[in-house]
Amino acid sequence: MSPVRVHIAYRSARRLREIAGVLVRHGFYPLMERLRLARLVSIPMRFAGKRKGEDRLTEPARARLAMEELGPTFIKFGQILSTRPDVVPHEFIIEFLKLQDSVSPLPFSEVRKVVEAEFGRPVEDVFSSIDEAPAAAASIAQVHRAVTRDGSEVVVKVQRPGIEEVINTDIAILKYMARLALKYIPESRLYDPVGMVEEFSRVIRREMDFSLEASYMEKFRENFSGDPRVKVPKVYWDLTGRGVLTMERVRGIKVDQVKRLKEEGIDTEAVAHLIADIFFKQVFEFGLFHGDLHSGNIFVLSEDSIALVDFGIVGRIGPDMKQDLADILIGIATQDIDATVRVYQRMGILPEAIDRTSFEMEYHDIILRYFGRPLKHVRIGELLLDYIRLAARYEIMLPRELLLFDKCIIELEGLARVLYPDVNILDESEPYARRLFVERISPKSIAESALSTASDYKDLIAEFPSQADRLMRKVLDDRLRIEFLHKGLEDFMGEMDRSSNRLTFGVIIAALIIGSSLVTAAEAAPKFLGLPVLGVLGFVIASVLGFWLAVQILRSGKF
Repeated sequence: MSPVRVHIAYRSARRLREIAGVLVRHGFYPLMERLRLARLVSIPMRFAGKRKGEDRLTEPARARLAMEELGPTFIKFGQILSTRPDVVPHEFIIEFLKLQDSVSPLPFSEVRKVVEAEFGRPVEDVFSSIDEAPAAAASIAQVHRAVTRDGSEVVVKVQRPGIEEVINTDIAILKYMARLALKYIPESRLYDPVGMVEEFSRVIRREMDFSLEASYMEKFRENFSGDPRVKVPKVYWDLTGRGVLTMERVRGIKVDQVKRLKEEGIDTEAVAHLIADIFFKQVFEFGLFHGDLHSGNIFVLSEDSIALVDFGIVGRIGPDMKQDLADILIGIATQDIDATVRVYQRMGILPEAIDRTSFEMEYHDIILRYFGRPLKHVRIGELLLDYIRLAARYEIMLPRELLLFDKCIIELEGLARVLYPDVNILDESEPYARRLFVERISPKSIAESALSTASDYKDLIAEFPSQADRLMRKVLDDRLRIEFLHKGLEDFMGEMDRSSNRLTFGVIIAALIIGSSLVTAAEAAPKFLGLPVLGVLGFVIASVLGFWLAVQILRSGKF
């Protein structure tokens, strides 16, 4: 193994030990024990961790504190999990929403090194001036105000040095822990832990590539080029790279600063309607929407214009998904349960074995619970959360795009109601949803759909003879293979392997004992202190192996 690989392996092992220690210290010893990672922690810490689990803090609060202590990767992971009510209990979501992605700022000397390494020249040649004190500092990057050489006021987003290496190590460890969960915690398969970590890996790696974020900013600027209501900062491409993003400085009021908005004479009700309309325009017209609608990413410029910043998380909606979302929103608004369920069936996300009658009854109860009250008290975000939990119970796998859309609706409703408590997000979406619905049943759309279907059938008919010929040749040549996929047998096979290995080990130990006994009885040479050396050595080896086997059996908890 090369020195570099040895270093990486050592660093990963040390970080894994650190992660296990933090989790045990915060009372998650039972989880580490089930994952077979408790052995990485000292015995005194294990006892302290067991007692920690009995203190006054709730389990979700301890999980949040552990993630904050473990650093940027786990903070981001917790924030992603807070958007997954389909797999994370509500109490954990509430705690994970409190995770703060704010850290101590980097010294400006470090920022200088990053900028100079990115552009290959001194900072003074890149900017005419740059504030040494950051405007904001987060775990992945920090932001500085600056002025370009041509006098333009800009904001510079600088990636923390070494953060990519830290995140890559942590993601590798999270994947390892996810595989352990699949192996030792059978019930975890329902939540696809490996898939969750891979999704998180894709999200955070996209967020770390500032050149990709800059490309999305340009796309949003293009989409809103004819709409004076929305401002997207201009990207300075000659001052932008993978680790540095330079953009136009936006001056505005954060959308949640209601008191200041009112002092400036801005109608907050109009702003609430504006941000809702702009979001649904992104979804239903562009198919590309801002995926992180917290208050720090929206600035109010005037009563009828806002600015959007930070495009690290972006959602994409295809034509079919647009139609599905429109039908779902219309179905919810009209309380047409059957129509909504048909949409889910059309999307192909309903399991074959689903108890459809029971699902529809529970879904109807959710709808009635919210729409059986005055509209100003309807919380579409809470309704979506309840539906996502219902879907999880019935093992309905919701697409990532739909989950991100739901998460944005929840964030949007929270912001809009801060500005204007009586806003109804469902009403805001209705014009776009109905426009798509009407377009779908228009003669032009029906004709295009029929033409596409006819083309598919034409291709099927054209390809069928050759496919049938290949199938028959395989049958006649005895080359047809049928593969069976077994589910739930992994644990059984693992137990069989462990049992057979222990049995083999036991036979070897027994053979050593019997052989050593025969050598000792025969008083075979050589001898030491009057005892046959080979016999004594055999007993010692058998004792050590027997003790090790006993420890392994005791640690597994299976006798």
